[in-house]
Amino acid sequence: MSHRYLPILAAICLTLATLACKLSLVSTPTPIVFPTPNLTMTAVFFPTLTSPPLVIPTATLPIPASPTSTITTFPPTATDTLVPSATATQLPPTPVPTNTATPTKSLVGPDERPKFSVVAEYLDNSPDIDASLEDWNLDKYIVDSVVYGGSRREDDADLSGRVMIGWDERFLYLGVRVLDDEYVQNESRADIYKGDSLEILLDTNVSGDYYLGALNSDDFQLGISPGSPQPGDDDEAYLWYPRSLEGREENVKIASRLKDDGYIVEVAIPWSIFDIDPERNQHFGFCFSISDNDDPDEDVQQSMVSNVPIRMLTDPTTWGDLKLIK
Repeated sequence: MSHRYLPILAAICLTLATLACKLSLVSTPTPIVFPTPNLTMTAVFFPTLTSPPLVIPTATLPIPASPTSTITTFPPTATDTLVPSATATQLPPTPVPTNTATPTKSLVGPDERPKFSVVAEYLDNSPDIDASLEDWNLDKYIVDSVVYGGSRREDDADLSGRVMIGWDERFLYLGVRVLDDEYVQNESRADIYKGDSLEILLDTNVSGDYYLGALNSDDFQLGISPGSPQPGDDDEAYLWYPRSLEGREENVKIASRLKDDGYIVEVAIPWSIFDIDPERNQHFGFCFSISDNDDPDEDVQQSMVSNVPIRMLTDPTTWGDLKLIK
């Protein structure tokens, strides 16, 4: 080959070498295909990946509280009742709820109930508590409005009564004549209402909670048993309400006597039971009621009559009015 062609040949070789290099960069290598793991087997295949696994820190970063949020804990109290602790703003502790409804308006009102009014006359000479009504000369109030167990009461001869009411500085006096064709009283203490018995309801602060349709500490429920098994045998008085004072009242004077068509009861109730210093023209919420049981084989309150036909035990706004006159 003539030496004059050598430069041309060198140029052609250089051109071919450059073109080969460019072609190698353009071609795509055959990909490496890995088997796709089944999703339920991810936990098996995950450790075999060549890249290092993602490490998730176990510590949880604190989440800042929202400016309006309050974290409240509920420690148990001594009675195991859950009561919220004070909040971060140091609000006063939440009071434990009571059975008394929160009023939506003032409870104050008149000092007497507008219906079913009776009076207690002042007695210069207190009656003898001897199961005799001969020394009583007062108005007699009818007690025949059925307020419980109407289907178990046949007529007035089955259950009805009359009551006379007097007072002095020491006692509230009741003289009661009951019509009842069969006397049954086998219970004592808190269960005397399950037999033939009397009941007095007295609201000692009518004006202060005139609109409150629930019992509170100035409302009293006192029961009188004429005796068991017969009037005059183991008579007793029991205070059911207020609950804080519940129990047998030993200072109530009772005298009872059986008659052919019923029985007689005289009662002298100390004002101290009601925490009252009585005064002329004083008013109280008041109901007088009589319970009846005619079944000697079952201790149960079958029926009740009252001098107040709308009487409801737990709602003093349904009670009548008692005025002390002198």
